[in-house]
Amino acid sequence: MSATTGYKIGVLGLWHLGSVYSAALAKLGHRVISFDVGKNTDGRFGGALPPAKEPGLAELTKENLTRGRLVFTDKIEDLACCDIIWLAVDMPIAQDGRSNFSVVQKTFKDLIPVFKNGTTIVVSSQVPVGAGKILKKTINSSRPNLKFSYVYQPENLQLGKALESFFKPARVVIGTEDKRAEDVMKNIFSSLDVPVLVMDVASAEMVKHALNSFLATSLSFIYDIADLCERYGADVVKVSQALKSDPRIGEYAYLDASIGFSGGTLGRDLQILLDKAADKGLEVPVLRAAVVKNKDRWLMVAKLLKREVKDFKKSKIGFLGATYKPGTSTLRHSLSVRVMKALAPEVGKIHVHDPLAKKEEVEAVAPCLFSGSVE
Repeated sequence: MSATTGYKIGVLGLWHLGSVYSAALAKLGHRVISFDVGKNTDGRFGGALPPAKEPGLAELTKENLTRGRLVFTDKIEDLACCDIIWLAVDMPIAQDGRSNFSVVQKTFKDLIPVFKNGTTIVVSSQVPVGAGKILKKTINSSRPNLKFSYVYQPENLQLGKALESFFKPARVVIGTEDKRAEDVMKNIFSSLDVPVLVMDVASAEMVKHALNSFLATSLSFIYDIADLCERYGADVVKVSQALKSDPRIGEYAYLDASIGFSGGTLGRDLQILLDKAADKGLEVPVLRAAVVKNKDRWLMVAKLLKREVKDFKKSKIGFLGATYKPGTSTLRHSLSVRVMKALAPEVGKIHVHDPLAKKEEVEAVAPCLFSGSVE
C-alpha cells in the first residue's frame, strides 16, 4: 500500500451499507470504485445523491468524487483492477424476520470472474454464520487455481448516524485465518486509532448476530418491566434511569421501553440464530422469548388509544415520523407505518409528518393510507 494512494478497493452494493462504506473508505485515503447490480450506478451517483438519507453522506460522497478518490461504474469488469473487493450488499429481510442469503450468493457469483490472483475479498453484508465456508467453496469450485484471501468484517452502522458509527467505532472486528489479509485490514482502518479484534471468520459472523440479539433481548427485558410498572403504578423511565446508573449495566444500555424494536436488523439476527439453533437441534429459550415478546407489542398502541380516546372512529390522529428511526429515510419494517395501517380503517383521519419520508414511498408500502383517510 502506498502511503499516499492507499489501496484500490472495489465496493459492490450501493444501497445503505455500500454507499456509506464507499464514501467512508475513500475518506480514509483509499481509491474506491463502486458498482451495483442492475442499477444505473453512474447516473444515480453523478450528482452525489445516495439512495438512503444519512447525515453528511451526500456531502462526503460529493467531496470524494471531486477529489477523485471515488468513482462509480456501471461495468462490473471495472472492479478487476482492484486489490480488494468489498461485498456490501444489503440483505433483504422478509416480514417474518428471515433474511434472503440467496441474494448475496447470486451477487457474489457475479463477482468471481473479476477476481485477480492475490485479491483480498472482504464481506460486510449481513450474512448468516457459516456463510464464509459457503462463499469460499463457491470460489474454489468456479476458479480452483485462484489465490485469494477471505475476510468477514461485520458492519456496525446505526441508521441515522452511520458515518459516526464508521469513523468512531468502539472497535473493529476482523474475521480471517489469513495473516496477510489481517495486515491488509489493519492498514485500512489504521487511521481510526481504535482496537482491532482479530478472530476466525465464523466467530466474526457470530459477533454480528450475538450483538444484535443481545440488544433485542435487553429491549424485551425492559418491555416486561414496563408492563409490570404499568400494573403496579411504577415509572419505567425512572426504573430505566436507575438501571443505567449501575456500572454493571451502563448509561448506553438498550433499556428504553417502547412499542417494540423495528427496522428489521435486530429481528433478522434473532431469527438467524433461532434457525441455526434448530439446524443443530438446540433449544435457545432466551432468544425465542425475545422474539415472542416483540412480535405483537406494537398492538398496544391501538389498545391504549381505544381505551383513552372517546369517539375513536371519528377521531383525528397525528403521527410525527413515518420512517424506521430519526435521521434516515428508510421505511423498511417501520413500526409507525405498521401502526398507521392498522388504525387507518378504524379512525376518522390520519395526519402524518416526516421531513425525510417521501410520500410516494409511504404510499407504496401502505396504499391503504391514501384512500382518503390520511393527510
